Order: sequence, then C-alpha cells, then structure tokens
Amino acid sequence: MAKLMKMHVCLILFAINIFMATAQSALQNLKNDVKAGRVPMRGVNLGGWLVAEYWMTSASPAWNGVPESIANHGEFKTMQHLGHAKGDSQFKTHRDTYITEQDFREIAAAKMNTVRIPVGYWITGFDNQPGGDPDGWKVYAPGGINYLDRAIREWAPRNNVLVLISLHAAKGSQNGNDHSSPSDPGNSHWSQYPENVRNTLDAVEWLARRYNNDVGFLGIGLINEPMRTTDEGVLKQFYYDAYGRIRQFSDCLLTVAPLLYQQGPYDSDWARFMPPPQFHGIRHEWHRYQIWGYEGWNKDRLISYAENELKNDIKAWKGNWLFFGEWSIASSASFNDDDLRRYARAQIAAFAESPGGWTYWTWKFYNDDGSRNAWSMKAMLNRGLIQL
Repeated sequence: MAKLMKMHVCLILFAINIFMATAQSALQNLKNDVKAGRVPMRGVNLGGWLVAEYWMTSASPAWNGVPESIANHGEFKTMQHLGHAKGDSQFKTHRDTYITEQDFREIAAAKMNTVRIPVGYWITGFDNQPGGDPDGWKVYAPGGINYLDRAIREWAPRNNVLVLISLHAAKGSQNGNDHSSPSDPGNSHWSQYPENVRNTLDAVEWLARRYNNDVGFLGIGLINEPMRTTDEGVLKQFYYDAYGRIRQFSDCLLTVAPLLYQQGPYDSDWARFMPPPQFHGIRHEWHRYQIWGYEGWNKDRLISYAENELKNDIKAWKGNWLFFGEWSIASSASFNDDDLRRYARAQIAAFAESPGGWTYWTWKFYNDDGSRNAWSMKAMLNRGLIQL
C-alpha cells in the first residue's frame, strides 16, 4: 500500500512538472514573438499598486490618516507624513490586497498577454549615488520588491502573461507629478543632477539583472513620462547609457519615451533615435490620451480623431516600432454605451498600425467592481464596452 501511495505521489509530481514545463515553453514562445514583432503587446497597467496614486486608490488603507492635500502628492509625502510605524503596515496591506493572482487570471481570461507594472527607484533598496538625498529611498515602505518577484516569477508564468516593468518614479522626479512620487511636488529635478540619472541607470540595470532569466520578464520601460522640464539631451544620453549597460547581459525589450509633449511623428529627431540594426529590441513609447487638451470635444469629434488623426500619425511614424504604454477611453465627453464601444474600437484599430502594441491605463481602481469608471479596464470589459 505504501509503495502504491509513493508511486501515486510521484506520478502527480511528474504531471505537475510536465504541466509547468509546457507552460514555461508557451510563455517563452510568446515572449520571443512579442520581441520579434510577430505578436503585439495587448495588455493593461497595474497602476497604483507598487507606485501608489491616491486618485485611483483613495479607498485603500494606504491613505488612512493622511490628508488629501498630502496624499495627492504621492508616496514620498505620504510616508513622510505617516512614518514607518504606521505607514509600513498600511502600505503592506495595500500591496497585499489591491493586486493578487486573481487579477492575473482575469487579465489572461480577457485575452491579454502583457501587464505593465509601474515601480519607483526605491524598490531596489539602495542608492549608491552620493548627492541630492541619498537616503530618500529609506522614506518608503520597504518590501515592494517581494511583490514584483511574485508577479514575475509566480503569477505571470502560471497565467501565460508577460511583465513589462515601467520605471515610473525616478530619483529627483522626471515630471513632478504624484505618479513620480516627488519630494518637491510640482517640480522635476531628475535631469538637473547627474547623481539622479546615475541612480536611474543603476536601478534599471539592477532590475534587468534580477529578472533576466525569468520567463515572465519581458523588459523595462526605462523612464515614464519625462516632462518638458527634463533636458532632452540628458534624456537621450540616459537611453544610450541604459542600453549599453543592459545589452552587456540581456536582450530584454526596452522602451524609450520622448518628452511628454513630443507625441507626434515629427517631434524633434525621435524617429531617427537609436535606429536598427545598430540598436535592437527598442520600442518607442507614446501615451496618446485624448483627455488633457481635449476638454470641450464631443464624442463624435473624439471618435473621428481616433479614426483619422491618431491612425494617420501612427502610419506616418518612421522610427522604432511604437508601443502605446498608456491609453484610455476616459474623457470629459458624454458617451452612450454604443459610442463608447466605437471609441474603444477606433483607438485599438489605430494602434494595430504598429507591431508594438498597447497597455491600457489602468486595470482597476481600488474597490471599483461594478463601476462605470472608464479608467478601469476591468469595469469596461465587464460591461462589454471594451471588446478584445
């Protein structure tokens, strides 16, 4: 009897190993196809998870006891207010409950293949660059890396989903907004001080090394939404330097973002930046929201814009394959359900003009099940307003 039981256990373990090997092989094939441009990224951002944003997670325990005026400035100011005695446990609960493996299951079931995960420079747990505030990373609640490990090494492989890391919050802040967790809200100092840039180089290299051999790891967005206050020359040199460091050991996908106002085919010389074959595995990242600057546009004008101007801009682009790292059907216009479906279809059809693909902003808000919030892809999928 004992021998039969032992044999039964061995057969189960063998079957599990076969299943895991098959799943890993399928995910590796998907990664190869995405990197080669045979399959576009079709996915969603896990916004507000490892770089918390109050406007989309205000119901989270992370913000307990934090005035809205402070919470709206992001994690640094929030943790500075709370201190580790309170803040560490509140952010741990936030990270534990906001995104779980169930989200990965639902994303995979919706026929998406990629999640983009925003992180901050402090996730590395070090700052080896003197100058500025070398202890700034210590203000944050520790342990964020454990969740990124779990996402890339457990949840992604089990659900056949790839992870693109986005360096959302750089030391010194590249845009001054809450999602870059500035210590000086409203101001960006990233490109003004070499130690900030060197810290970001250290961070993206460290992340690439940590996950280079993980099948669920697709690549890194080297920096998110640098604003016009960022020096364009410093930004481009950063991309060259990051590429040089990472390509010494990895062929992971890398995305480069222009300054946030440079979202067109003829802006600066981005279409000639880091061209193949000298550079490989690069995506040029646009965030073409039809929200800010489009106030007062009605639904018909927005739909027409997506069907025409947006599509034409993508067709006119001559640089590295475009990747739309953030987009949304949220707007200030009044849409009925049929028109909102048409608006979503128009944007997705425009993005199909490039092999790079897209990730929607964002997967969900905190506790938004059943909502009609157009920022929440989960809500839009549940209501049939985005159809993949």
